[in-house]
Amino acid sequence: MFPEFLRIGNFVVYWYGIMVAAGVLTASLIFQKLAGKKGYKPELTSQIIFWAVLWGIVGGRALHVIVQFPYYYRNPFEIIFIRNGGLAAEGAIISGFIFLSIYSKIKNFNLPGTLDMLAVAIPLAQAMGRIGCFLNGCCYGKTTDFILGVRFPHLQMPAHPTQLYYAASHLFLFVLLIILYRRKLKEGMVFSSYIMGFALIRYLLDFLRGDLLTTRLGLYPTQVIAVFLFVMGGVWFLSAAQKPENAQTHGQEEKLPPGEGGEKDI
Repeated sequence: MFPEFLRIGNFVVYWYGIMVAAGVLTASLIFQKLAGKKGYKPELTSQIIFWAVLWGIVGGRALHVIVQFPYYYRNPFEIIFIRNGGLAAEGAIISGFIFLSIYSKIKNFNLPGTLDMLAVAIPLAQAMGRIGCFLNGCCYGKTTDFILGVRFPHLQMPAHPTQLYYAASHLFLFVLLIILYRRKLKEGMVFSSYIMGFALIRYLLDFLRGDLLTTRLGLYPTQVIAVFLFVMGGVWFLSAAQKPENAQTHGQEEKLPPGEGGEKDI
């Protein structure tokens, strides 16, 4: 593939990092625009983005290392080199969700509404990141004689370009979630739809992956996690759908008398 974007002597900038950064920036701008319309203060949106991205990287890398543990057990110093293997999206989602659940209590902002806005933006970032995977040559599929097969430098035969399959699927999910968001569903329904959509994409396309180790269940670890996420997303969706309309705050600032309610950022 073409992993290097720029090389000056020993200094190398990789396409994977460029595409991931571009995806994060694009998703951040979308979230800021949506949050601004909901009355979120710029300081709060910046804090949410910074910490969510940071914890997403930590969680994504941690899960990737766990999934590929035999390799990193033999090469422990490579754990810190993110460009080597990258991040596991499920780990980023789980760690980001845990962080936001805690941070929403600290900053007193509306968690379901915030997750809905983030859910709209994240699939586009994931699609761009997967293009980075393709250019980097990682996350490839099983060898195939299918017309869409791509010959990767380290493989003897053409393989499924699963990176591009992911990218196309996430772009479709991005469009779908925009439509759902504009329909002003009850808070939490867009985010739970994203979780289910992401889990379904991951579960189905991972059958074509050629670089993962299966579990005793005959599934890849990422697929097992995808099943868990799909179930949790379905439970969240049904719970959100059953909430009465007056329970929806839509992320708007509550009108509190001066001196009451502590810090309110929305």
